Amino acid sequence: MNSVEKLFINPTNKNQKLARTAKKKFRVLQAVYLLDRASVNELMLSLDLSFPTLNALIVDLLEQKLITQHERGESIGGRKPNLYQLKNELFRILCIEMDRFNCSLSFIDNNGNLLAKTVRYPLMLRRDVSNLPAFIDIIRKYVADQGIEWPQVTGLSISMPGLINKDTGENYTFFHATNFNLQTHLAETFNKTTCITNSINIASIAEMHYGLLKHREEGLVVLIDWGVSVGIISKGKVFQGKHGFAGEMGHISFVEDGELCYCGKRGCLETVASGTALVKRAKNDIANGTPTLITNMFNDQDLRPIDILKAAVDGDQYAIELISDVSAHLGKAIAQFLQVLDPECIVLSGSFASAASLITNPIQQQIQTYTMGKISKDCELFVSELSDKGAILGLSRYFIEKYFADKLKLA
Repeated sequence: MNSVEKLFINPTNKNQKLARTAKKKFRVLQAVYLLDRASVNELMLSLDLSFPTLNALIVDLLEQKLITQHERGESIGGRKPNLYQLKNELFRILCIEMDRFNCSLSFIDNNGNLLAKTVRYPLMLRRDVSNLPAFIDIIRKYVADQGIEWPQVTGLSISMPGLINKDTGENYTFFHATNFNLQTHLAETFNKTTCITNSINIASIAEMHYGLLKHREEGLVVLIDWGVSVGIISKGKVFQGKHGFAGEMGHISFVEDGELCYCGKRGCLETVASGTALVKRAKNDIANGTPTLITNMFNDQDLRPIDILKAAVDGDQYAIELISDVSAHLGKAIAQFLQVLDPECIVLSGSFASAASLITNPIQQQIQTYTMGKISKDCELFVSELSDKGAILGLSRYFIEKYFADKLKLA
């Protein structure tokens, strides 16, 4: 139990006054986190509390060392306001990014401070739970190798591909079995609060709070790694749909009578425009004798999308043409979303982002071809500027926001 949990007193407690005060403090902590370095005036507006009440709560939280006071903010006249932020390491989150073939683990606090280095492990996601023990062993190994004590860990925040229920965390695509819930299983295994969501939600949260969508109300985040998915930002929030399945761009029907996708349907966008499609085509072409520098760089069995992108950046003509072709398919699909949703801008994220103009040029061309000019001309196309830490920050924020929201639902 961390210091925030110790603060929270369930309102069923006999002393209702203490319970109400504890709940108010919890709401102040939530607002301080959401606003980030917030002034008293900002907190008053956010919480609808009087100055005397809020000031008393802040004094208590400072004394309890749950928040800290930072340098004064900007002022249009008179004294500059004090700014408040959650204390470092109030939350310490074990963040886990999963793709189809690997998982990366990091340890970070609520203010974005890395508490242990990021480590990447090979792990193939399966539809069933056969390699779940290997995943659990990886988590335990990382914690042990980094010298992390389990009582230090507030909880686990996990991003992964697949159809994931936003309320229960159940993944219907990977680690799936009858009457089995991965989120519940991991929470019970490690005795820690655990949150699981789709990778595109984390990419979208990261762009909204730390990236190019920070001051935008409407936008799209297109995540391109082994698969492809789209995050829809509407009115400054991530749209997830009824169950949390929104954004499965990779599985829209794109090629009539096309290749069979792993989802069980034919002609999905992901079969022609994704990291998986990129690697599959490269392997086939290399096997058929296509000349390319890629063959001298690595064993084709370990070929990754990022390797092909690096070859293209180094000037390999085959890699450049392959990426251009895949990006053109992707651009046509993005144009359809643009036509329907009319966003302010589109942010390309994921491993493909490193290819910059090699992917943006063909995508932009397809947008201009398949979207009405009035819609496309005011929509900007960007490549994410977030480093690898972007997903970690997104995972941390997702966990903390959900932690506060879930706790307050109990009140």
